[in-house]
Amino acid sequence: MDGGSDKWLMIIMVLVIVFLLWRVFSSWLYRPAPFKPGHGFEVNDQFERTAAVELLERSGYEVVSGKLKVPLTFECDNERLYSRLYIDYVVSKDGAYYVVKEARDRQPVEWTGTGVRKALLPFLLLYPDCEGMLYINGEMNEIRKIRLANEEEY
Repeated sequence: MDGGSDKWLMIIMVLVIVFLLWRVFSSWLYRPAPFKPGHGFEVNDQFERTAAVELLERSGYEVVSGKLKVPLTFECDNERLYSRLYIDYVVSKDGAYYVVKEARDRQPVEWTGTGVRKALLPFLLLYPDCEGMLYINGEMNEIRKIRLANEEEY
């Protein structure tokens, strides 16, 4: 090979490397924030000692945060729509974090794939780095752990 073709080969290799680095950087840039207290949400350390908190602590979970309000803004046909999601608690166990939702009489969850998707999927998608979510029913002393299954597990 002569010097001219070596120069073009080096230019092509550099462009490919720059392109790959750009792709890695842009995917890192748009990845959701990790689920850690104080990072991505305000920690609310003010919470009441309820039966739900005691149930969580008896089960080995540490309550990290009380009720959180997550504001949401949607744009629909150039009109802004506002909503919010409420998280009852954030807990940790063995270094993993869980979003907690308490059972409500007015909003029962139908324990089917569709029912869980409708009621709980927004919470699981909000912080994909969390281990999952806990749905607690204090009246029945029941904690249900919900997480998205990997495709290999499906």
